[in-house]
Amino acid sequence: MNQLRHKQSGAVSLFVVIFAALLMTIVTVSFVQLMIKDQQQATVSDLSQSAYDSAQAGIEDAKRLLLLDQLCRNGAAGSTVNCTTIANALTPVPGQSETSCDTLARSGIVSGSGDETIIQQSEGDASDKLDQAYTCVKIRVNTDDYKGDVAVNESDTIPLRGVGAFDTIELSWFSREDVSEADADSIPGGADALTIGFPSTGTDVSLPPVGDKWRFNYPPLMRTQLIQLGTGSPLTDFDDSQPGNRSNANTLFLYPTANGLTEKDFALDARRTPTGAPQPVKCNSSFVDGEYACKVTLRLPSPINGGNDSRNAYLRLSALYNKAHYKITLKNSAQTVQFDQVQPEVDSTGRANDLFRRILARVELKGDFVHPEAAVDITGNLCKTFTITDEESGYQPGSTCTP
Repeated sequence: MNQLRHKQSGAVSLFVVIFAALLMTIVTVSFVQLMIKDQQQATVSDLSQSAYDSAQAGIEDAKRLLLLDQLCRNGAAGSTVNCTTIANALTPVPGQSETSCDTLARSGIVSGSGDETIIQQSEGDASDKLDQAYTCVKIRVNTDDYKGDVAVNESDTIPLRGVGAFDTIELSWFSREDVSEADADSIPGGADALTIGFPSTGTDVSLPPVGDKWRFNYPPLMRTQLIQLGTGSPLTDFDDSQPGNRSNANTLFLYPTANGLTEKDFALDARRTPTGAPQPVKCNSSFVDGEYACKVTLRLPSPINGGNDSRNAYLRLSALYNKAHYKITLKNSAQTVQFDQVQPEVDSTGRANDLFRRILARVELKGDFVHPEAAVDITGNLCKTFTITDEESGYQPGSTCTP
């Protein structure tokens, strides 16, 4: 009996050792798999960032090409710049609205004529061993719309230059991006489920104090200022209007409401015919109904001493009470008119090893002129320096501050 019990005890120990070994093997294999997966994720993340950086390099080279083209069109390019080659490279592929993938190589911005451009500072820096390149960069010079964003109480000036004549503009503003992550997280469902509010109801378009009743989910009040010129228009035309809906300067204040209109006319300019109230514009109650909450069609007056085909116009947008992303579309009646080299679109594909990333970016071509926000912009007191004298010559300096 004792011998039999000893054999049974040995068998139990053997099974314990076998199961313990299996358990340790399973745990070890699991840890190895986790390590391999983490290593693969780190490698993919590193390659993804490298491919993104390569695509960004293509965007930057495209910017250089567009700026050179702008200098060529303005007659300010250097003697070493081949403007004909640049113009040919930016010519869209027949039947398409964008250029070919080898635009930068054909323009002479980068050397080589292969299917891709290796990312490196110089040919002898051995950077090609990193295996980074951008494989395709396409440029759409003329775009169907203009997109931008404007901070609260700040302005943006957009050249209204189309490939053809236009008589209206379509303005859309306030998107999901204007709702901060903190505000969106406080709402079940995030920004998509956000109910867009309005500062007032019905026909009330009163202006509450800043920070009082204009909440984060209210679209901003948009101040739209049209500035345009005809042929040989003098500066006095900016303060005048002529019969036939002709003027060179107009302003509209667009107030977001739930039951406003979807079409407005710059002839409603409050400066010329004071109304004491902004213009109500219809906005959606959620972002499910579209990319932007508010949209309005603005009819443009004809410029003095000119027609719609010779219009040289600018639109100044100011966001009051809240910030806003916006989109502008030019139209001739119901037909969309493309912007003429105002905000080209660059489509760049980058590669790192066998992983690819693609970027779509807009490039601003507003020129070197900086549009000022105001003649005087202060946050505190305004100090003025002046002189006082009762002599034919000589003066006494002085100063004063106006709170």
